[in-house]
Amino acid sequence: MTLVIADLLKDWPCTWLHGSFNEFISGVKENSREVQAGDVFVVIKGKNVNGATFIKEAIERGAVCIIAEDRKYEEMCGEVAFGIVPNTRTFLSHACSRIYGEPSKNLHVIGVTGTNGKTTVSHLIGQILSLLGFQTAVIGTLGLFVNGIRVEENVPSLTSWSAPHLHQTFARLIKMNITHVIIEASSMGLAQHRLDHCSIDQGVFLNLGHDHLEDHEGIEAYKKAKSKLMDLTQKLVVNEDDSFWLEKGKQSKKELKWFGEKYVQLEEIKPLSMNVKVFDEGSSNGHSVEVGFTGVYNISNIAAAIGTVRQMGIPMSSIVPILPNIYLPQGRFQFILKKPFQVVIDYAHTPEALEHLLSSAAAITEGRLLVVFGCGGNRDQAKRSVMGEIASKYADRVWVTSDNPRSEDPLKICQQIVENLPETSRIHIEIDRAAAIEQALLHCMPGDLLCIAGKGHESTQHIGNQILPFSDEQTVLEKLSTLPVTWNYEK
Repeated sequence: MTLVIADLLKDWPCTWLHGSFNEFISGVKENSREVQAGDVFVVIKGKNVNGATFIKEAIERGAVCIIAEDRKYEEMCGEVAFGIVPNTRTFLSHACSRIYGEPSKNLHVIGVTGTNGKTTVSHLIGQILSLLGFQTAVIGTLGLFVNGIRVEENVPSLTSWSAPHLHQTFARLIKMNITHVIIEASSMGLAQHRLDHCSIDQGVFLNLGHDHLEDHEGIEAYKKAKSKLMDLTQKLVVNEDDSFWLEKGKQSKKELKWFGEKYVQLEEIKPLSMNVKVFDEGSSNGHSVEVGFTGVYNISNIAAAIGTVRQMGIPMSSIVPILPNIYLPQGRFQFILKKPFQVVIDYAHTPEALEHLLSSAAAITEGRLLVVFGCGGNRDQAKRSVMGEIASKYADRVWVTSDNPRSEDPLKICQQIVENLPETSRIHIEIDRAAAIEQALLHCMPGDLLCIAGKGHESTQHIGNQILPFSDEQTVLEKLSTLPVTWNYEK
């Protein structure tokens, strides 16, 4: 649709300082490198970078209008149209929705939030809906998936995409005849208004744990950010097993569907699958089914996905037969090797997620449990020693290593992880992650299970100012081919 600048400013508080607001516009951008001729450039002041620094670049690339929060940038704009708004982040979301014709209103949008499990639950919901015949897309940490297939394109690395990318993708999905979209709603995405002006039909609330506190300056701000999804969505799907969301759900007056582990009960856990019994709300008659993945913590994830689909009015009798066909997304309890010993990679990078992973791994291993993990640099330091204690609690041997150390000293991070642990020969520090993985593989014997935690699907390692190629999966496969001991591997 063809719009002029004035169309973005209708019903929006704005002080217009100079230039014509009848210029035709082609897009709205916050990243100057993405600006094209005819775009509006919205100045976002971030934690480390001020978008005003890039006004000149945006104009050189063809921006026809600059929107900021402070009139002091007026001179930088020259003859280009310039206006100020109270909050450029909320304006950005509003403008992006409007320029693409408010596409989310023509989709059934499901937002999933929680400290742990967002990616898994988003993909499980997407798989169930696709198997039921709905044209479905999933947007989040792993990129863009359409009916279970990843769309091969450059996608944002953020869990919750920026408003320009999100609304542009919504519009594109409508052209592809997609009807249902599941999006991951991170605390930062919510706090930074990326999901404002997105019409969300269902909000799914999984859990609240220990993560991103360095970004939110404390637990209360983190809770507030997560809770914002309740204001943005029409209906709620809430975990009654999580005390925080249980209380929030009870306080809400919106239509609500509870989920929890009483609705999906474990009957038998196996190394590669689980037998579960699924119950409908208010019914004592369960349906037994085998799902093709393991991990006790995934019981709650399955319950969340089923609860979301049930709230849409789809009967349990339609859902149960397709549950054997659902699977975990990449990097989530992903088996790289099954015999003679097992190797699993997982994205677990919070205390709760690591505990869930290792307790589930301990339940299925016949031999020893070995663990390789680290903690991210420039991130919440309080969780480091906690995660070290969790790893020591479950594992027979632990290799503490680098996991995106960024600008911090990787050795110092590792030392903080083990600071509360007694010196023992079963705890190793090796800051080279590839070397740590190789050492752990050399210690593996038939029947053992090696968990490599923290990075999961990631394909890079952030060290200093460099982002280097690195994949846990590829590293395992490369090291297996060079081990001095020859095994008959089954992948």
